[in-house]
Amino acid sequence: MSVTTEKFGVLSDGTQVNSYTMKSSCGIEITVLNLGGIIQSVKMPGKDGKIADVVCGYDTPEEYLRNDGYQGALIGRYANRIKNGTFTVDGKQYNIPKNEKNINALHGGNYGFDKKIWNAEIVGADDPETSSLILTYTSVDGEEGFPGNLDVTVTYTLDKNGDFSIAYHALSDKNTPVAMTNHSYFNMEGYQSGSVLDQYLTLDCSKIVAVDAQLIPTEIIAVDASPFDFRRETRIADNLSKSDAQTETVGGGIDHTFIPDKKSAGIIKNDRALSFMAKLTDKKSGRTVTVYSDAPGIQIYTGNFLEPGIIFKNGIPASKHGAICLETGFYPDTPNQPDFPGCIFGPGKDYNSVTVFSFRTDRI
Repeated sequence: MSVTTEKFGVLSDGTQVNSYTMKSSCGIEITVLNLGGIIQSVKMPGKDGKIADVVCGYDTPEEYLRNDGYQGALIGRYANRIKNGTFTVDGKQYNIPKNEKNINALHGGNYGFDKKIWNAEIVGADDPETSSLILTYTSVDGEEGFPGNLDVTVTYTLDKNGDFSIAYHALSDKNTPVAMTNHSYFNMEGYQSGSVLDQYLTLDCSKIVAVDAQLIPTEIIAVDASPFDFRRETRIADNLSKSDAQTETVGGGIDHTFIPDKKSAGIIKNDRALSFMAKLTDKKSGRTVTVYSDAPGIQIYTGNFLEPGIIFKNGIPASKHGAICLETGFYPDTPNQPDFPGCIFGPGKDYNSVTVFSFRTDRI
């Protein structure tokens, strides 16, 4: 294992952005920025030994700030949407910037965690088993309208087997919604390879959160006989070819929270029991990523609004369905949905969650 630090670039105000690259003996190499905790690249071998970068992203820090999409970013305080940008905690109404079409709050408001410079500390740079990058940030009371001073620690750890874990911890001095996630866009053939529709997805989920035209929850529905049934390994194109009002609502694809059944075997990480959530496989290269988490849901987004006008690393244009997001976390609009798993944390109730992305290559 090793961790190296480099200058990634400079923001317009002169702030330097650093990159931290963790390398595992199994051939996995992951680069994280202190800007927004962004996963800037995940490089891994295919079954032919060729290395590919399997996450989308940009070459400069200003591109991450300028472009929509939250590529690779650490999202918070609240990942996903809050209806009308309002919620009530302890009898008081709070207002979050309505940064999505001036209708809803999305991913923490105008200047969420994805746009912050985080303090970074490397741990175990020469450890043969694991290396970690610890990011810390204090979100002050009233930032983006949220209550409470929130001390946040996010620990990225890569081990010798290719397991990349993200451990989230936050402590607030007032009750406040907290729901963090990572917003990486995956293409297991390589981010430059075009559509992911020929890749295979498995989800241990028999229900989803149905949404309206603003992607606000309407009801929980079963996936049976629908494009959302990935309980068996399924080519993504095979499901998206099915006509469905919910897929049309979100731009001809998937942008929904799936609710895990927790029937499949999970893992233990950081002394926490993590459930199997998802597996994405590219059979041509043999690359896979399997997601485990203790979060109550996983948002699957099939890149419905990616388009060639978006230019990724090395000048590669984006394409519709060119990548897929596997975002563990809470359901959308949870602060206003009393029947959903609760997302309010504060004095005496820390926010803790762990997600593992297990990167593997089928060499057979």
